[in-house]
Amino acid sequence: MTSAEKAACRSKAQTLKPAVHIGKDGITPAVFKEFEIALRRTELVKVRFAEGRETLRTQSAELAAAAGAECVGGVGRVASFFRAKPAK
Repeated sequence: MTSAEKAACRSKAQTLKPAVHIGKDGITPAVFKEFEIALRRTELVKVRFAEGRETLRTQSAELAAAAGAECVGGVGRVASFFRAKPAK
């Protein structure tokens, strides 16, 4: 993904509300399932984390790798993820 494409995704993400909330338990199977469902519905998903910035970086990298998505940016305890829909 190019930096211009990431910037466009970050711009679109500003108007979105978080679709998934990750609590103090971290990324549970139920949370990952909700994240997958949200990515199938729309290509761009916003996620809110309950933990601090250090944990957020680790969890967002883990979430992106497991789902095949890319973290396009984050502000505070919210990160945005993008995964292109597969061609039919």
